[in-house]
Amino acid sequence: MRNYLNSKNIEAEIVSEILLKAASEPEFRKRLIRNPEKILECYSISREAKHIIQKSIRDLMQ
Repeated sequence: MRNYLNSKNIEAEIVSEILLKAASEPEFRKRLIRNPEKILECYSISREAKHIIQKSIRDLMQ
């Protein structure tokens, strides 16, 4: 159970880093919006985490 929680914490940190990078770096944000699958395949995160990032980006666009 401890390893599971640790990996979820690490994943949450990665998601936060990606969203902060998108907020602070316009070029990265543009690429993430344009082709999220390609950008997110570079990160070792779950499909659920990738979905959260994509949803967050879409919500910001509205």
